[in-house]
Amino acid sequence: MTLFAVTFSVATILSYWGTSLVQRTLTEAEEMSMETDCPSALFTFYSGEYNTSTENLVLILDNKRSVDLRLENLYLFYPNGVMEDIPLNETLEGNGMESLSLVGIKDGFTKGRINTNCPEVSVEFTYSQVT
Repeated sequence: MTLFAVTFSVATILSYWGTSLVQRTLTEAEEMSMETDCPSALFTFYSGEYNTSTENLVLILDNKRSVDLRLENLYLFYPNGVMEDIPLNETLEGNGMESLSLVGIKDGFTKGRINTNCPEVSVEFTYSQVT
């Protein structure tokens, strides 16, 4: 019984160590990839359309480089100082265009900004560009 307890304890410790090592290695690889890919990343707001009656916002984005970007959040800014944060979690493939359709967008925003997994890579658009 004691041998079983010792074996089980060692297995638990090794399992925890292995999981921690994999998580740490993946995090380091992700950070390294971001450091090498992000400086060359660039995307633009190509066009958009907002329908006030259906509260549907369609944005077409153009990735100008071969680096895939993760579109993380859309921030909409309203004149009363309110900022709406909409999670996107979409991938904009390198050298590709993507159409995003967002429903339930309240009218009256003055501008929007889309942030990516690269902190220095974002794009802005104004209300007049989508209406």
